[in-house]
Amino acid sequence: MFVLLLSLFSQVVAAGKETLQLEYVASNAKIVDIINNPSIHWQTTDDKVLNLGYSNLSYWVRTSLNIDEKEGPYLLEIAYPVLDQLDVYMLQEGNIFVHQQLGDKQPFVDRPFAHEHFIIPLPNGTHGKVALYIKVRSSSALQLPVVLWTNHDFLINDQVFRIVMGIYFGLMGIMAAYNVLLYFTIRESTLFYYVLYVICLALFSACLSGFAFRYLWPNSLWWNDQAILFFLISSVLTGTYFVMTLLEIGISDKWLYLGCRLILGFGLVLLFSSVFFDYAVMIKLTITYAVSACIWGVFCRILRLAGKSRLATYYSIAWSSVLIGGIILALNKLDLISQTWFTENALLIGTAIEVACLSIAIGEKLNTEKNKRFQAQLTAFNEIQKVNSQLEKTVAIRTQALQEANDRLELASRTDALTGVANRRALDEALHSECSRAKRFEHALSVIMIDIDFFKQVNDTYGHEAGDDCLIHIGRILCNCATRAGDFVARYGGEEFCIVLAQTDGSQAFDLAEKIRMTCEASPLISESYCIEMTLSAGLHTQTKPPYIGKELLASADQALYFAKRNGRNQVAISGEL
Repeated sequence: MFVLLLSLFSQVVAAGKETLQLEYVASNAKIVDIINNPSIHWQTTDDKVLNLGYSNLSYWVRTSLNIDEKEGPYLLEIAYPVLDQLDVYMLQEGNIFVHQQLGDKQPFVDRPFAHEHFIIPLPNGTHGKVALYIKVRSSSALQLPVVLWTNHDFLINDQVFRIVMGIYFGLMGIMAAYNVLLYFTIRESTLFYYVLYVICLALFSACLSGFAFRYLWPNSLWWNDQAILFFLISSVLTGTYFVMTLLEIGISDKWLYLGCRLILGFGLVLLFSSVFFDYAVMIKLTITYAVSACIWGVFCRILRLAGKSRLATYYSIAWSSVLIGGIILALNKLDLISQTWFTENALLIGTAIEVACLSIAIGEKLNTEKNKRFQAQLTAFNEIQKVNSQLEKTVAIRTQALQEANDRLELASRTDALTGVANRRALDEALHSECSRAKRFEHALSVIMIDIDFFKQVNDTYGHEAGDDCLIHIGRILCNCATRAGDFVARYGGEEFCIVLAQTDGSQAFDLAEKIRMTCEASPLISESYCIEMTLSAGLHTQTKPPYIGKELLASADQALYFAKRNGRNQVAISGEL
């Protein structure tokens, strides 16, 4: 609707205005020198609107007005409210009969006609050919849309213009007010930054269109010059915060987060610098900064919203609209494309579409989160209903499952995670139990302590992963050799293992230890990348009569192991023979 109204506005303007053919020359001379110097080389333009881009020079512009007194009175409009200095002269037969000094460097109250644009009423009774001379100088883009209106046509055009701008600012105000109320209701930070963004965009547009100077600060000339920079930069800053909250960009999103922080940091630098540096320099930097930030916003959508969700669709339309509008306006101000109603209002169209789409995107995000919460609650409710309807069966199943889980947990707590044999805790319990049983029935109890020879060299040479494979390999050999019902294999710690042999005398225990040693020696660990040959040293202790004390059995077997290692390794030592 807003675009259609702008189109209607352009048609009304085209129907009612008289297009003037302008000539221009760069000069800082006085009016007398200009009109009395026939040697000046005036340049012409084919564009309907004179657009000289950003320039620090003063320009003289001239044209001729053909005034029909019967259709009057007439108004001359210069429809670009951010021009700094305008000296307007009207001459007939070489005599100046109108001279007006205008520009946004003059208090608004000094204007001959209260309007956002620069309006000069022609004196009653003016007729015939009138020479128009305009001296213009501005730190903003130097555009001069000069239009001659009849009073009737101007009023029609102005009414349509105000309706269009009223709808635009009304849209921005409604969006801001609605989301402020919504923010105070649900305290969603995305809404807070959205409202700030909309307010900054609206004030930036008000500065460009001249409404801010007329209605908000008509006597603050310095601030009026800075306001465009301030609100454009503020729009980028608040928009960046909004994107970060909408897309949930945080520290974990390393590059996206860094890019957003750089945009925020550079924006603050520009905001501070705008107070001290020339407007003409700062506006070019700021426009480049704003366009870059819009491109970054589209890039964030590509990386953060890779799918085809509705949020992604609305976000894409929003940022693409403002990006295209901003680029078109920038190209217009830099005199790279001609000024038309569309290029002049592209940013208004883009921001109107963006604000509407972003509001829908916020609603989509909140609705998605609400649906997720509702779905979670619904799922939980259904689960509760299901549990209530099958309570007895579920209790029985869960009791059994709990018992099985406890059994698995108990087994896991007694098992070495790497080798799969019993761990030290299980060894202590088993040894205590076997000592009690041996004491009660007075039978022999043997303990074998086993250590892998030169295991540190294996780790240093082949790496710890290969070392782990070696431990697993040895654990399997021990389990394959100690197969009786009363044999208990455990990992003692590091590369040491322990075997508890119930009702086993020294001879039987020695034979088993030798079998394990020879099996290990004959069974290297072979893989695609290595072949590791290993040997074992073992210490054996057999207790045939009380006292049966687990710690003493382990200490005696460990002492025998120490002797075997000191005596050359790859052998079995018996504690009673040391």
